[in-house]
Amino acid sequence: MNTPTLPNTFYRFRSIDALLDKYHELENQTIYFASPEELNDPMEGFRDIVWRGDSIVWTRLLKNYVDCLHGGYLLPRMRGGPKELDVNDLPILGRWNLIPEGQGLFDDFWHRFYDLPYIREIIEALSSSSRGIRYRELRYYLRLVQFIVLQEISKFYTARGVMPQSAPYQRKDALRNQASLRKILATINRLEHETEEECNATLQKFEAMDDSQRLYQQRQHNSTSKVSSEVLRKNNQLVIFDFPILYLKEFGRKLWPKWYTACFTQGYHNSSVWGNYADKHKGACLIFETVNIAEFNCLHLHPVTNEGVRTVPFFKVNYAKRPDEIDAFRYIGNLASNELIKLWFTDEDGIISKCVDNFQSGTDKGDYQKKYRDSFYRDVITKTKDWKYEREWRLILDNLSAGFDVEKNRALKYDFNSLKGIIFGVNTSDKHKTEIIDIIERKCNKHKRTDFKYYQAYYSPETGDIRKYEIQLS
Repeated sequence: MNTPTLPNTFYRFRSIDALLDKYHELENQTIYFASPEELNDPMEGFRDIVWRGDSIVWTRLLKNYVDCLHGGYLLPRMRGGPKELDVNDLPILGRWNLIPEGQGLFDDFWHRFYDLPYIREIIEALSSSSRGIRYRELRYYLRLVQFIVLQEISKFYTARGVMPQSAPYQRKDALRNQASLRKILATINRLEHETEEECNATLQKFEAMDDSQRLYQQRQHNSTSKVSSEVLRKNNQLVIFDFPILYLKEFGRKLWPKWYTACFTQGYHNSSVWGNYADKHKGACLIFETVNIAEFNCLHLHPVTNEGVRTVPFFKVNYAKRPDEIDAFRYIGNLASNELIKLWFTDEDGIISKCVDNFQSGTDKGDYQKKYRDSFYRDVITKTKDWKYEREWRLILDNLSAGFDVEKNRALKYDFNSLKGIIFGVNTSDKHKTEIIDIIERKCNKHKRTDFKYYQAYYSPETGDIRKYEIQLS
């Protein structure tokens, strides 16, 4: 974790909508913590996830994928009505099986799938890889596996009278499926002998082919398929076309707690920051003064869910060329250890994977928890160098204890005495300035403060950036 050494003044840029008209942050003295999806960088929290492990964990990963796809296919049909499927309904990183009444059927189906030609050879090739398998490569393999699984599901449940007869499964289907599995095996072996640059070129070629084929098939499906409802169309989209992408995306998310952040900067001089975060200079910049606790600059914040106080530290954002690598099978830290070992690190004969070393009891377990937390914070305060101009600092909340997944619970109240001043933007209207001053003056009277500062931002030709001067109110 980073230990701040800079002065204890931080700046928070806000639009007028946020401060006054829509969210009333100034009146309510609230700081809103946004989810990564609400931020303007699609790379927020991105982790360079690598899957590297033995045959036990690779078998478990494939089983989890097949189980989730099986559940996604079957769940809407077992609910007794057209209900929209959500990816959160699926047991990604979770326990087999999602549908209790389908447990026996899934076990039978899994063993049938596992016995298909080349499945064991693929698992062995993945476990023998010295490279580690990244997202792009794994997505390509899962895409090829997906259509085989869906076809096998239809065949399996039709034979048991659970589903109506569709197009008959023919020998050419089996041969085509075997060809797809051979293709996965050949690709894994080929990439083992290529340089990183050659691997990237090969995967880019396969990725482009896969995207083209997927979009073509999707257009064909949409033009020929007759669905009875919009819900069914969305369910088909998720299961037939989007599933590998959604599965890997959710897999990465579920490795870590959900997190939320409030963004501050080290200075107020950058015009681009004003333009991006203060509504084209029409908003304002709040000036906060922090308290120093255990060498961290912090704010005392009050959650709306209780009467307590959370002391939240500031973390300096690091700007890196590329994120650090994360070993997926060694960072499944969101599950209880006993459940984790049973689901992901133990095969059907009771043999335990070597990847379980991180989760051993005693001192090792404590070391793992610290390593896990450190890597969590490291990644949520790392951005690409494109954003270096922001000089950002962050307050961070995770969702381990306080229900911050509910949006309204993520507006935390700050102590008014920590707000030391406000800078009006170059284009802030007098109307909005007056409204802001009225709110601040009422609060100053209530808290008996006479030290609050108002400033006006302006462009300085001497320095080539944004500067401020103090506004004296009589």
